[in-house]
Amino acid sequence: MLMIRTILIALLSTLAIPPALATEAIESRLAEVVPTVSPDAIEPSGIPGVYQVRFGTDVFYVSEDGRYLLQGSLIDLETRENLTEKSLRSVRAEIFADIPDEELTVYVPEREVQHVINVFTDPNCPYCRQLHGEMQDYLDAGVKVRYFMYPVLGRDSPTIMRDIWCAESRTAAMDRAKADMPVPSADCVTPAERHLALGRELGISGTPATITRDGQLISGYRPVAEVLQALEAE
Repeated sequence: MLMIRTILIALLSTLAIPPALATEAIESRLAEVVPTVSPDAIEPSGIPGVYQVRFGTDVFYVSEDGRYLLQGSLIDLETRENLTEKSLRSVRAEIFADIPDEELTVYVPEREVQHVINVFTDPNCPYCRQLHGEMQDYLDAGVKVRYFMYPVLGRDSPTIMRDIWCAESRTAAMDRAKADMPVPSADCVTPAERHLALGRELGISGTPATITRDGQLISGYRPVAEVLQALEAE
């Protein structure tokens, strides 16, 4: 039985399509199926004969001949590592590294910055207020907190968020909103649509949603101690 398995593995290795030809075959087949969009990346996955194909933050797995496609998480059962999430983390990290602080409401620690978190928040979200109530703990730990506009919960959420973004001091206005206090009306051009589009692209369905500097996604509220532990483990 061992000899047969050895022969089969050797045969499969011999029959494997060279990476360049596999990439060409996959690109050709995808062009037939989705002619209006080109993949951002095609690279070998952890499975022989299967390639990882990425469109933005969507990851698929395609056989090297371009015939079969799978969507879902690829997990290495030996290491327990989610290989799909690992790929997505690097993509998220690149996305958020390119977004400047000037577009956001940012809380900066007085001490040296040790970590950065990007938080999609809504002014009417109770769990967002709970997270904000721990802001000083984050700052004391050297965590820079960058808030993104994600007003999806209340009818007045977009207006409140606009008033925060257009205020003379965004952090002061955010503090008032998180304390359920009125924010003075203000008007200006905001990045709300861009932030909402980004959130949808990332599959964010609720707030708060936190993305670390390394691209780890933390959905929902987590106690500050738990978040800090995750940051230290990166």
